[in-house]
Amino acid sequence: MTAQDPGLGYSEFPAVSRVEWKEKVAADLGEGKTYERLVWQTPDGFPLEPWYGIHEPSPRLMVPMQAGGTTGVSCRRITAEDPEEANRNALRALEEGAGALEFVMTGEESCRSAFTRRLLSGINLEKVPVWFSGTLSHLELTEALTAMEGFTDNTGGLLSPPPAGDSGILQKLCSGDAVPASFRTLALDTVPFHDRGATPADEVAFGLAGLSDMIEELLEAGIPGESIAGKMTITMAVGSSHFLEIAKPRALRALLPYLFEAYGIPAATLPRLFARTSRRNLSLLDPHTNLLRLTTETASALAGGYDMLEIAPFDAGPSTSCAEAARLSLNIHLLLTMEAGLGRVQDPAAGSAFIETMTAKLAETAWETFKTIESAGGLSAASPLVESLISEARSAALKQAAIRKKTLVGVNRYPADLLPQQLLHLDALTATAAGSMEGSETARFERIRLRTAAHAIRTGHTPSVFIWMHGNPSVTRLQAGFTEDFFRCGGFAISGSAELSVEAASCATALAGNPSFVVLCIAEKDPVSSAESICRMLKEASSTIIPLMAGKPPEGHERLTAAGLDSFIYTGVDCPAMLEKYQHTTGVQ
Repeated sequence: MTAQDPGLGYSEFPAVSRVEWKEKVAADLGEGKTYERLVWQTPDGFPLEPWYGIHEPSPRLMVPMQAGGTTGVSCRRITAEDPEEANRNALRALEEGAGALEFVMTGEESCRSAFTRRLLSGINLEKVPVWFSGTLSHLELTEALTAMEGFTDNTGGLLSPPPAGDSGILQKLCSGDAVPASFRTLALDTVPFHDRGATPADEVAFGLAGLSDMIEELLEAGIPGESIAGKMTITMAVGSSHFLEIAKPRALRALLPYLFEAYGIPAATLPRLFARTSRRNLSLLDPHTNLLRLTTETASALAGGYDMLEIAPFDAGPSTSCAEAARLSLNIHLLLTMEAGLGRVQDPAAGSAFIETMTAKLAETAWETFKTIESAGGLSAASPLVESLISEARSAALKQAAIRKKTLVGVNRYPADLLPQQLLHLDALTATAAGSMEGSETARFERIRLRTAAHAIRTGHTPSVFIWMHGNPSVTRLQAGFTEDFFRCGGFAISGSAELSVEAASCATALAGNPSFVVLCIAEKDPVSSAESICRMLKEASSTIIPLMAGKPPEGHERLTAAGLDSFIYTGVDCPAMLEKYQHTTGVQ
């Protein structure tokens, strides 16, 4: 059979203007629903429409990429407390497919020549970039590394910033005679801002401000401007908002030349961008959902054009061994690069009208924030302003998770039961959850679930919920599904659910499993009368039962409160606050 050209072109599809497209969308949305409901108000406050045409005028920025550079090389992070053990882990990581290594050093001893020789034994330093973070003695470490065979062409670097105020150390770190030109020795880390809740534009702005402070210090130390940019590495976190996280490194790359130009620094060689997957959205109790989060973040990092990428192990708890968790997380990168082919092209998002517009708006927002910080004296001097911006962003993000407008699968929606090995290590999980980072979007929910689980082990009783449905079943079943998911996020048990009539005999069914709560899911034109009757009957049958109602308070809800109804649960309510209230009511400490 001979393949034939189908002769398809685009002439049969007439061009559609934005006006025509929006009119069609408005018609499809239906009466009472406007186009504005489709416009995304990003965390940084600027709006994004759902579609931008390639032929329409839209802001485009020049996004410089590293000439001849690599995209998204996978880097395994290894703690270097014991050099032999860390070396074994490093060699295993390379066998499993890691393209680079990061060693977290633990102090001056780990930076000495004897330690580093044992640490890097058997690693081809000509081909494997090695990075160092943690507590570093910068000069001692670089001197030890420079003396090692094959290190002169290493393309790794130091990820911990050099000590401030010591011009002698800075000059040696930037000297091509003391340290190979390909090895990056100046580091700026924006991940702590992300961990505490900063928005993407703020992360870019803080990175620019930190870089500006560093450049001023380097120039004052007498370091030539042309030797600065090529020695720098900027570390950033990659969150789960896919398109924003593609645009974030592009916005930073677009703005860097303006910053260097302001200082008279040639930017022929750009700072290297090192990415870490986000820790603030990871689930401790449902770790396998983290594999999906890490996958979207890895895809964002590859499309965004980071040079290096460290993918966090998907499980920090007892569900999976550390080695297995690290291996599976690394496999995400291997699948996306070697099977899906991501990372073969530098800046694949270039030309996408949506991404280009997002990049430009993100850059504009970040630049305005950067200028405000500079006007306040730079990043260090503007600490109160920076803290205020982070606090505001963190509060907004945590609220989105608390009211469940932002879904975190396995955390604030669709939680799985705790595994037997998790129940055996409940104290360790509780300690880990208690020490979660300030900007964690998952920790509050998971601390609630852990308290419920600990209470169940301690007392032999898990507070439970019965769901009483009455009225239109197509509505009450939706309400029941919402109720079950709501309470399971707090670790509460569901003792049962049933369609019941409004009569005293139904109370026996509802109370048979000795629940702590009965949630009324009533779908009637006027639900108050039925709900009032049910509440009174329940209270007569059991003085300890706590009636609740699914849905927003209806007109006349005061009658329900008088009849013994405790509260209402509905979309938009502060879920963890309500769950904590119900824990307190049932004695869960």
